[in-house]
This record gives sequence, structure tokens and C-alpha cells, in this order.
Amino acid sequence: MEEKKNLNENEKMISMVKPMSDYKNTFVLHCKELRPRISTGIWKFDNILNGGLANELYIMGAETSTGKSAFLMSIAQKVAESGIDVLYFALEMGKDEFIARGISTISYEEHRQEKNQCVTAANILYWQYDNALKNFTKMPYHQYERYTEEYFKRYGEHLHIIESGLQGLTVKEIANMATLHKKRVGKQIVVFIDYLQIIKADPNDHTQSDRKTKMDVCVTTLKTLASQIGMPVVTISSIGRNNYGDKINTASFKESGDLEYTGGVLLGWDWRGVTDVNRSKTEEIAAEKAACKQRGYRKMRLSILKYRNAERDSEVLLKYYPAYNYFEEDLDFNAQKKSEEKITDSLFDGNSDSKNKPIKVMDF
Repeated sequence: MEEKKNLNENEKMISMVKPMSDYKNTFVLHCKELRPRISTGIWKFDNILNGGLANELYIMGAETSTGKSAFLMSIAQKVAESGIDVLYFALEMGKDEFIARGISTISYEEHRQEKNQCVTAANILYWQYDNALKNFTKMPYHQYERYTEEYFKRYGEHLHIIESGLQGLTVKEIANMATLHKKRVGKQIVVFIDYLQIIKADPNDHTQSDRKTKMDVCVTTLKTLASQIGMPVVTISSIGRNNYGDKINTASFKESGDLEYTGGVLLGWDWRGVTDVNRSKTEEIAAEKAACKQRGYRKMRLSILKYRNAERDSEVLLKYYPAYNYFEEDLDFNAQKKSEEKITDSLFDGNSDSKNKPIKVMDF
């Protein structure tokens, strides 16, 4: 009996060794059926990703309180607006806050030059003290009703927000929900998870007894969901405090299991001039935070840390308006960078002699 079992196992293993000619028809079929990538709504990010999101696992590492959830929401809403079903697992944020933030973004898109017409999520959700009335008041619904109608018109059909509740959700439950939803709708979907560390350990899986092992199980399951079931999966991972004060790199993920090795596409999220500088530079950090308040936006950096098709050190520079959960590419910085490159190129006339001459320092 044992001998027959071993024989069957050997036959199974040897059957996996096949010449590539056997795979030709499958390869051609895959090429013909390849779906177009899904836009994130950020042109440069899409360009780096060869057109947008594919059926892969994307993990974005970030410090706390840097707008990482707001950025994830922004991409999810753009995907839903394009007509693709989104499952957004809000393991920390409630639906009301999610929707209020989206309404705030719409108000800013439409009236960014008229700030008195814009509303914040706090305006919608909370009672606030009115100095003139000497009392707490709440913004009347009719003042943002139009933005609310626009929000549900844009995202109401394709955006699905799943709250974890007090019980939490395991990675297996998340994968099962996504698989069943894709089967039900019969078309492409995208999964967003905010965020990785909050996923509950499976009480029936004793291998998830420590944090590192749980993270590895989560990543492996989500990679399988993305590649084998077929859907982009985008999630956030917090980084360890030991990595605070440095520009995020692959080593920043070390405290969260083996993400730097097992993760799919790794992304870094930095607040330029604040989270990517040494914490001892308190005056510089305070100055940048003060400047942010004055101009109304933060300078953010999305770094592509691990992606086989991206150029090394690829990054997307963004402006983040936290009051309205609004993001846009930092075109001012890009224009300045191109101008500096043009000036640098003009210092050389293209021959080898000029390249050996000292570069003059130019005053601007």
C-alpha cells in the first residue's frame, strides 16, 4: 500500500516536468484574453505600472497619520467611477466617515477657488463651536446636499464598503467574499484593504499565533487571490517605528513579516520634508508642517520599491489637501525639475571637451 502511494506521488511529480511546447496554446490563449489594466486616476502612476493596476498584490508601506487611507480611498473611488466594481474593506473606518470624505473631495473639485463653497468631512459629521453664536452648531444638510447626490451618482453602483465590525475579518473571509462577488457579477473587480495589520488572525489556524506568521499567511492568501482568482488587490501596511525618520524602502517592511520578499508590488508613502527626514531635525520638520498649513497641502511621495517592470527609484510626487481628502500630481515640482535638467544640459555642448570643463554655479 505504501509502495503504491509513493509510486502515485512520483508519477504526480514527474508529470509536472513538461517541455515548453506543451504550454504554447495556453500562452497564446492568455495573450489574447489579457484584460486592459485599470487606471488609478494618476497618470504618472499608471505610466510606471504599464497602464495601471493588473491582477497583482500591491502593498503600500507608510507611517501613521500621513494620509495613506485617504490616498487608498481616492484610488478606489476613481476605479469605481470608471464602472469597475470595488470591494473596499474598511477595517478601521466607518461608512459614514468614508462617504463624508468623498463628499468633501467633490466639493473641493468643483469650488477649489471658492473655499467658502467647500465642505470638510468634519463639517458634515460633527458639531463644531461657532464663535459668533457662542454655541455648538452643525452644518445644515441642504448646504452639501448637491455634493451628496453627486457622490452617489458617481460611486453608488460600483463602490462596496465592507466594515469589519467588532468581530473583525480574517484574510480567508476577505478572500472568500471577493471570490464570491466576482463569481456573482461575472466581471473584473478590484479589492482594497485598509489595512493589513488589522486583519484578524484565524482562530482555527494555530500557525498564526505570532504577528509575523499571520502577516505571511495574509500576504500569501492575497497573492493567490490576485493571481489565481484574478483581481488587483491593493492594501496598506504600517511600518515599524524603528524605520521612522527615513525615506521608506524595502527594509522598512521587515517588522511586518517577510513582505519585502513575499509581497507583490511594494510601494512607499512619504510626507516629504516630514517623515523622510531624521527625527532629530525638529526645526526643519516644524517649518515644513507650518508651511503645509499655510499653503493648504502636503508634499507627498509615492515610491515604487519593488516592481519588476519599473525603473529603479521610480516615484510619483503628489500634493495632498488633507482638509478635503484631495490629491493631485505635483506638476510644479515636475516643471521645476525639467527646467533644472534643461539648464544642466545647456552647460554641455555635446562634445567630450565640454564635459571635462568645470561646471559654473549659476545664480537664480
